Amino acid sequence: MKIIEELINELDKDTSMSELNIRDVQLKLPGIKHKSAGRLIRAKISLQELFNKRREVKQSTVDKLKEEAPYELSDPAADKMADRYDKVQEISDMINEHKLLIELLEKAEKIFGSMTFDIKNMIEIMKLEVE
Repeated sequence: MKIIEELINELDKDTSMSELNIRDVQLKLPGIKHKSAGRLIRAKISLQELFNKRREVKQSTVDKLKEEAPYELSDPAADKMADRYDKVQEISDMINEHKLLIELLEKAEKIFGSMTFDIKNMIEIMKLEVE
């Protein structure tokens, strides 16, 4: 899950604010939101592709199992056996990782959406401190 760790580190940098960099963060925020939304959509597309790939690999594995079995296998039995094959499990693991990535990106999108209010509040506090 190296990509998730890298994304968490990048999100940490994108969301850190101080009195010194508040203007820079405010100016970069639309671009950061766009980047995050694009990643979310690409991750959802990739997840759908993985579901399709797993379905294809699983179906070909089921067909192969039924063809090579010394006895007649029912579809549900062959389906359960196919789930245990390395290639199917590998794709399933990738699907689970993509689900976590999507969850992280959805939460980041909410955080970026509220950052406008956070910046506004910080500016108001700074104004009060000056007065």
